[in-house]
Amino acid sequence: MNDNLNDGTMIEHIPTAPRHEPALEPVLVAIRRLEEVVERETRLLLDGQTVDLVDINAHKSRGLRDFNKAMSKAAKTVDALALKSLQPVLDNLRKKLDRNCDAIKLHLRAVTELAGIIRNALETQEADGTYTVDQVRNGQGA
Repeated sequence: MNDNLNDGTMIEHIPTAPRHEPALEPVLVAIRRLEEVVERETRLLLDGQTVDLVDINAHKSRGLRDFNKAMSKAAKTVDALALKSLQPVLDNLRKKLDRNCDAIKLHLRAVTELAGIIRNALETQEADGTYTVDQVRNGQGA
């Protein structure tokens, strides 16, 4: 949820912090790292900048591994109420992942459209006017 400041700028509400449990700190660190990489990728995609997908995916994989490892360890040492206190932080991560997914879908649609335009241009240039590329492919030419 966003609120306007007096100067008209927007601020994002930070989710309620989980109950203070030292065993949850590695989980929170892993979540923050995941959020950072997801937000970076989303920003790059939406700004039309080059995205190093290999690097981004490596960071996401590492972040997910760290998160799973930290959650597994925390689940063995803290009670269910402490784990439940992570829900607002996880909900916030989920929102960022949803936004990231939308940005990726938009990027893929654009890439697909561009590939179609390039394919059509190449097919038009390859055709000599006697037969279309599809006719040649279907054995109707020559």
